[in-house]
Amino acid sequence: MKGSLWAWILHRITAVLLVVLVAIHFGIMHFVDPTAVITFADSQMRLQSALYLVVDTGLLLLGLYHGLNGIRNVVLDYWPRAGRVVGWILAVIGVAAVGYGSMALAAFLSQ
Repeated sequence: MKGSLWAWILHRITAVLLVVLVAIHFGIMHFVDPTAVITFADSQMRLQSALYLVVDTGLLLLGLYHGLNGIRNVVLDYWPRAGRVVGWILAVIGVAAVGYGSMALAAFLSQ
């Protein structure tokens, strides 16, 4: 029960943080210069800024947690006994997705 309570609380916290980060992302990407063409070089230049890196990393981590926890909640609504197995499977998927997403961000930083 205690783990489920924390999962519920973190799901709400990540939702609020995601709304804030998405608003920052939209503000920077679409309203600062709406005529700008987005290229790899421009994205690479933007990711040299700590703000962009924090926003993009936050979107990656918080979005993955929020989405995978939502899937976990839906599965547990239908199959309550599958909690531990589903938790481990989604944790492995989450770690793999964070690794893949981090490699994508690192591709912008390495050149």
